[in-house]
Formats: sequence, C-alpha cells, structure tokens
Amino acid sequence: MPYRDPEVARAKGRERYRRRVEKRKEAGLCPSCGDRPPAPGRSVCAPCAEKSNRASRARDARLRAEGKPRRDSERAKLRERERTRREREKRAARGSCIRCGKLPAMAGRKSCEPCLDKGRAADRARYAAGKAAGLKYAGADAEVKRRTARAGSRKRRKARAEAGLCVRCGTRRPAEGETACQPCRDTRQAAEKRRYDERRAARLCTRCGGPVHDGLSRCAPCAAIAEAGRDPERKNRRNRRLYARRRARGACTSCGAPARGAARCPHCAEKSNSRSDRFRGIPVWDPTWTVIELATGREHGPFDTEADVALCLAFEKLDRDRVEIVTDASPMASYTSM
Repeated sequence: MPYRDPEVARAKGRERYRRRVEKRKEAGLCPSCGDRPPAPGRSVCAPCAEKSNRASRARDARLRAEGKPRRDSERAKLRERERTRREREKRAARGSCIRCGKLPAMAGRKSCEPCLDKGRAADRARYAAGKAAGLKYAGADAEVKRRTARAGSRKRRKARAEAGLCVRCGTRRPAEGETACQPCRDTRQAAEKRRYDERRAARLCTRCGGPVHDGLSRCAPCAAIAEAGRDPERKNRRNRRLYARRRARGACTSCGAPARGAARCPHCAEKSNSRSDRFRGIPVWDPTWTVIELATGREHGPFDTEADVALCLAFEKLDRDRVEIVTDASPMASYTSM
C-alpha cells in the first residue's frame, strides 16, 4: 500500500523490518536472510557476513578514491561510546570487570585487580611524561584535576572530623572549639602572615595577588566578595575570645600592650574616649548674624560674616537705626578666643 507522505512510508518500513528481524531471531535464524542459522559467535550467517564485508570494502574503496573520509568521525565516536556504555552496563550487571569482562570486580570497585594495576601504571607513565615535558598538571585538564582534588579534600576532611582528628594532619586531636590542632594552626597562620606581608610589601591584593589602588589591602572584586561573605557572629566570637585571653593576662584588650590591671592602656583609653559620644562641654560653633527690620519684623539672613550683613543693608537700603542685628554665637567662643 503506497503512502503519500514519504516519512510515514519510511517509518512503516522500519517497523516492518524490526518485526521481521525479531521474528527471525526468535526462530534462531539469520536476521538478514532468514534461511540459515547465525555463524558461531556472530549475529548473522557466514554468507550474509561475507556479503556485508564485500559491500563495506567496496564502499570504503569508492570513498577513498573520491578523497572522502571512510565514515563520519563524530557519528562513529558516538556509536562507539554507546556500544561501550552498553557493554559496561552488561558486565557490571553480572558482577564482572567492566574493562576486561573476564574476572570478577573487586569489592567496592568496578574493575578487577589486574585492570586496576594496568590503569595505575598507565596513569603514572602519562603523568611522568607530562611532567618531563613541563606541562601543568602533566597535561591533564586543569579544571578537572582541581575539581577532583577538592572533592577528595572534602571527603578526607569529613572523615577526619567525624573521627575527632585534626582535619589537616589527621594525627592529633583538634584544639578546643577548632577543627585543626594547634601545631597545624600555627603553621597555617605563619604561612598566611608571610604571604600577607609579601603581597602587602609588593602593593598587591592580599587575597588574590592582583593589583590594587590607593594603597588598599584588597582589590575591588576581592573586597566585594569578602563583604558579601562576612559573618558578623563569627567575627564577634573571635573578638570575644581575643578579649578574654588579653584580659586574663592583664593586657590591653585593644592592642595587647601592658594595661596594669585596666581594660585598656592609656593610649587606647584616650583614643576610645575621643571617639565616644560622651559629654565634653558646650560645643563651639561658628557665629551667624540675622538682620530684623524694626517696623515690619521682617528677617534677613542668617549671614555667616559681617560683610554679608553690610551688603544686605546696602542692597535693601536700610539704615542702621531702623534694624536690629542679632548675633548667634557660642557661649564658649569668648573663652576659646582668648
């Protein structure tokens, strides 16, 4: 029965071909001819296989003579990946090594021990060759290596934290309220201080090492990131611990200098008092002048200088006897001017 739509005809033809192949496979016959059983270890019989091979060789020879590629490389890669995926899924389902399919896989792994050793040896050889050539990460994808390293570091830190060990060395108990032991914390802090001093002396960003402006310690992007990720409660906890330690040893809680039993040394106490909002007497403000007309009560001003008052009188054509000039000055101005 002909079909007007070619797409419908092709779909119907593919469906008939699929049913015919399934019927022949169920009967144990070659899916191509349906006359003979398949050859041992093959899906088709020997004559059909030879016929297919001859056709493939003729097609390859024709394409080679025309200067065209033997096959679509991208399509071939996709088909090979799909075939490999299906084969590995079958091997994994029956518990075999997904690489060779001959030996059972090790416990918790997908490959057998010989295949794992072979893969490790290949990785070591590839790494040594890349390192000898001076390639970064021995020629591997830098982003993939970083992502893998971060994942491994997170897993290792989590296991050590659950075991109650230092997340950095994994041998000692962490300090109280911390995740790392005191020796590891001292080593890390010394390294960070050394890096900070080196970048600060070179006028670079202390966070990323990039250029900075106006002598700042961080560049604009790093400053914005730090501000967005700042945890006020964490800073408050750190400040409280620092305050308690300095107070316990009788040091200034602001700078750590000797305080002789007080909370702050004289210098820090004076500095804190100068910045506080405590009462310091009557403030001294700049005087102002206001011109008031006696007849109408109209006000002009206020003016900042006496020269502005004189200009107002001249511009408004006012006599000195017809106005009152009120001065607003601080009571302390007479004392501070002496």
